[in-house]
Amino acid sequence: MIRILTALMILALAACTGAPDIVEPRPVFRDTDAQIASQTDVTAQRMAGEWIIRQRVPAADGPVSAMTLAALPAGALQLSLLGGDCVEDVCFEEEALVLLTPTGPGRWTPVNPPAGWPAQEIWVMWMDFDSRTAAIGTPSGEFGWIMDKNLTGGGDRITAARDIMEWFGYNMDQLNEVVR
Repeated sequence: MIRILTALMILALAACTGAPDIVEPRPVFRDTDAQIASQTDVTAQRMAGEWIIRQRVPAADGPVSAMTLAALPAGALQLSLLGGDCVEDVCFEEEALVLLTPTGPGRWTPVNPPAGWPAQEIWVMWMDFDSRTAAIGTPSGEFGWIMDKNLTGGGDRITAARDIMEWFGYNMDQLNEVVR
């Protein structure tokens, strides 16, 4: 009898709690069964500098035109998004700063990212030897960018970045040029 009453009390308490918030799943732009890797020689020092987003998947769409990465101690990075830029329709009045902590070779995880920025580990899938072009994304395939140190040029590097992303399962039909 005590077991039945206990079970009924548990059910009654469960019925009193509100339904959990439903989080809409983000679109996925890569075959998650495909292999993926990060480039092991990519460091915070190589990632440091001003970057132009040249191509991206729609989930990362928005008028973000540039960002700056600064190398911090212990391999961390500080991402700076300029005021007035937007990520997925979330616009920043002032400069937005995001701390990226290292989680492995060529991998960083954002700490308290702003809305629209992936909260998952970000991998540098490819970077050219002169650190001018990089393909970054998440293993989940919800985020992916090709970024470059220049607004134009480097077509061979952009092609190489696209080839790597395709190799790692990204749907290249979904990768869009960033219109400025």
